[in-house]
Amino acid sequence: MARTTHHFNLNPVQVTIAALGLLDRQLTLGGIPARYSQLNFTGGVGDVINVNREGRGIKVQESGISAPIENPVKGDSDRFAAASDRPLPTAPRRAPDGFIRESRFPVRLNTLAQNGTTLSMEQVAFDLKRFGAQVLSKLTRGFAEYFDDTTAGFIKRNITRAGLSAEAIAAVGGDINVTIPAADGSRQNLADRALALRTALADARMHMDIANVPVSERYLIVGPEFHNILIKDPEFVAVSYSGDTNALRRAVVGNIYTFDVVSHNSFGLEGYVFHKSAMLLASACPAIPMGAVTGSVQDVNGIATRMLVDYDYDKKADTIGLDTMYGLATVKEDPDYEARGVLIGEQFVRGLKINITEKAAGSTAAASKRGRDS
Repeated sequence: MARTTHHFNLNPVQVTIAALGLLDRQLTLGGIPARYSQLNFTGGVGDVINVNREGRGIKVQESGISAPIENPVKGDSDRFAAASDRPLPTAPRRAPDGFIRESRFPVRLNTLAQNGTTLSMEQVAFDLKRFGAQVLSKLTRGFAEYFDDTTAGFIKRNITRAGLSAEAIAAVGGDINVTIPAADGSRQNLADRALALRTALADARMHMDIANVPVSERYLIVGPEFHNILIKDPEFVAVSYSGDTNALRRAVVGNIYTFDVVSHNSFGLEGYVFHKSAMLLASACPAIPMGAVTGSVQDVNGIATRMLVDYDYDKKADTIGLDTMYGLATVKEDPDYEARGVLIGEQFVRGLKINITEKAAGSTAAASKRGRDS
């Protein structure tokens, strides 16, 4: 007698890859950090993995010559100089070989994130028509919302130069403090508030430039209140990615002073500027457990996720779930990193916070201060 099976022929490998593809497109803030992943991880929650810190460029060194090499035959169009007529350089021209140095830093996998769903035999038989739309997208949507909220909290706690030494702040600048007038709806008030924030962003860009933070992939994360002031500023360049399926690209509302602006409800009247490499999301998955009916461990675009399929005999139902172990960390510089001749070392300079204070009309005029003066 032939075996009766349900109408879904699920390949766990293909389903897991599809889930990661959906998750990658659904992430907004969670899609910003750089990523590192490991499959079939042999450790557990709380373990530390070592991640390579990407090295900076190899310095270019000029090499001169001992004397100008000139054609000794001058003013005679009928004679050509032989190769032996040209003097050989006496000083070496070869530049010293550079060395690609990537130091390592630890990231603790401090969280096991997981979700799952139970599918009764009635649901499988009668209700499920499109597994991807009805089940898989709901699982990945939950993960995307979780990682977005988790990343928002991490940004608030860690994107700051408050921990820099006094010497480092004097060299590359610290956080930005700015005071703006309280809103009263007048045209002048709108201009004053926008000017104060624009000045703060210009200072933030200068601090990033001095620290040699790459210009590409810089982000400014703001809340709705900050965004509302920006969009009323004529210097703000609004962009639209409404036709794009990537959630992060759709979340970018504009660009100002090299920063892609992302507005998120987790933030208030505050701003955080940083480079994509300022944060790292490390994820790892253990192997498929022996008791699972089936499953798969996959890595897509630096996110490691495990999918498990099992059967609940008490409820006569299938269970499907996703999980991953992960940790978030800020990326500090190499021990020998320096800026403008000052040794900075292993400190965080790839981002900073913009602290904003509102004051009622008639108070001290709004002004932006460099972090070194605060």
